[in-house]
Amino acid sequence: MTVTQETLDEIALTRAEYDMIVDRLDREPNTVELGMFGALWSEHCGYKHSRPLLGLFPSRSPRVLSRPGEENAGAVDIGDGWAVVFKVESHNHPSAVEPFQGAATGVGGIVRDILAMGARPIALLNSLRFGPLTDPQNRHLFNGVIGGISWYGNCIGVPDVAGEICFDPSYSQNPLVNAMCVGLVRKDQMATAAAGKPGNILLLVGADTGRDGI
Repeated sequence: MTVTQETLDEIALTRAEYDMIVDRLDREPNTVELGMFGALWSEHCGYKHSRPLLGLFPSRSPRVLSRPGEENAGAVDIGDGWAVVFKVESHNHPSAVEPFQGAATGVGGIVRDILAMGARPIALLNSLRFGPLTDPQNRHLFNGVIGGISWYGNCIGVPDVAGEICFDPSYSQNPLVNAMCVGLVRKDQMATAAAGKPGNILLLVGADTGRDGI
């Protein structure tokens, strides 16, 4: 099929990325496949813009227990047999589409990753950006995001211990919603993301995907 620049703009793919898809498939992608690539190669899922910048941060140390991308969360040895586990996640577009649920599931996602490391979540943090609250849509997003973050933390009994909010016209109707969870675990009880041998039981738990999902 012939793909227009307008179609690529709708799914945030560049012409170079589209050509790469064609090269890898050895054919033109169909509409469903193109949508899947657009979702999976998005900043939200693939971090294609921020990954090169994040790679500039130091990540090697005798106290670092999990390398970037190898486990569900970062882990650092803090001594006496304990490790602190932490995860940060952005939920920008989901929160712009469905502010309450988008922000709530952003918190849920990082809490899930801390639990997956075998750790106990002990604290939540957030860093938020909104447009001026003189705009009704910005107020709607602000109230929904704040409500979703606080609601989820209260439901699971994990406190929001710190946060920051900034307002600027550049974020109008396009908020930045970054959430972080911190957990504690004994080093010898840390779980791994390795799947192990074939035949493992897979459990899928959760509600149906809402408007904030892919």
